[in-house]
Amino acid sequence: MRLALSQIAQICGIEPPASDVEISGICVDSRQAAEGDLFCAVIGERMDGHDYIEAAAANGAKAALASKEIDAPLPMLRVDDVRSALAAIAAHIRSGFTGPVIGVTGSMGKTTVKEFIAAGLDSQGRVLKSEGNQNTEFGLPMTWIRLEPEHKYAVLEMGMRGRGQIAHLASFSCPTVGVITALGSAHVGELGSLQAIAEAKSELLSALPEEGLAVIPSEGQFDDVLRAAAKCRVATFGNGPGAGVRVNKSVGDTAKNLTAFAVEVKGQTFEGEVPGLGDHQAKNAAAAIAVFAGLGLPLDECINFMARAKVPGLRLHAKDFNGATLLIDIYNSSPESCIESLRVLASTPTEGSRVAILGDMLELGGCTERAHREIGAEASRLRLDRLSLVGRAVHWTREEAIKLGFEGRIDHYGSAEEAARAIAALEPGDVLLIKGSRGMELEKTLAAAGVPIDG
Repeated sequence: MRLALSQIAQICGIEPPASDVEISGICVDSRQAAEGDLFCAVIGERMDGHDYIEAAAANGAKAALASKEIDAPLPMLRVDDVRSALAAIAAHIRSGFTGPVIGVTGSMGKTTVKEFIAAGLDSQGRVLKSEGNQNTEFGLPMTWIRLEPEHKYAVLEMGMRGRGQIAHLASFSCPTVGVITALGSAHVGELGSLQAIAEAKSELLSALPEEGLAVIPSEGQFDDVLRAAAKCRVATFGNGPGAGVRVNKSVGDTAKNLTAFAVEVKGQTFEGEVPGLGDHQAKNAAAAIAVFAGLGLPLDECINFMARAKVPGLRLHAKDFNGATLLIDIYNSSPESCIESLRVLASTPTEGSRVAILGDMLELGGCTERAHREIGAEASRLRLDRLSLVGRAVHWTREEAIKLGFEGRIDHYGSAEEAARAIAALEPGDVLLIKGSRGMELEKTLAAAGVPIDG
């Protein structure tokens, strides 16, 4: 979409600039500025975007949105608050779109579910979707500016770091369908409890219109919180008998990096496959199918197209390395996702050893010790052959594993690079999982071991 600066000035309720130009994109990083962009000078904790306006102009930005009066080599729009101005711009664009808008959030799987939904809807028409990590108050306006008349659906990932953030994203994106992928411990350090996480995520459901659709997990202790927030139809997905879209089968294929599944919808069985490994991928597929069913779309067509989805890099996938199988899952980690990955490791066929490199799980606040002990208990229950631990909090993982009779070898490394020794020690036929929070930078382990990184 193209907007003139004079239009944007009117939307924001400010004086138009002396020089009127058209902009075709929005950016907040001067390094990523492209020809025709509106550069938004965001003031962060460590950087002030106003210092990079010249750099953005050099990279092709046509104008700047700023909250300070400064000399600049390109037309300027001066606003009181850049965040609010971006919301107003996005709301203006959204107001002209009449198709379904699907908002997706959750403690785990939101990016993957977004990709599954977008791929399935692609069978019905052109889809606008948020790209990469554009799931914030800055990223979603960058998505809306890409809206074109040909788009029939919009699929938006909505990130959350605290209360009120999803409500803000919904205030200008006005979703008609809201999907909660899962409720888990991610961000419990910031919000304090799982109850608070459920309430913050449910802001998406509270924003839905009466004729909208809420899609939620069928299993969970906060079902009442989610249902109370939704004033519209509620559809469910999961493994239990009460799920509206019930997963009946989930079979992973490490050679092809896909999961085959079967789901039951209103007494009818549908089969398909999606990229990625683990039973949770089948549940992610079920969440997407609940959206298709709720919109009254042909499920066979949508499910077939889901197989074309591109799962974001660094999520759980298998790679052959010198005859061993590596299960790489280093985008992030929480107790729930770590246990899922450990179970994939335990169920992967092998004639050799099963090894796990596990880094600290971050942002868990007062739940840190309990969460890491849960991982040690699971590793012991699954009878893994070796644990290679990286970080500080994983000492609780080690303690709990030993306490519960873990019989394998346990190593505790001082850095991500040192943990590469565990990969170097692999024999052909072994299977190794590497999993940790993003801040642990376990890609350095792979790099030190000479493993090419995808994504």
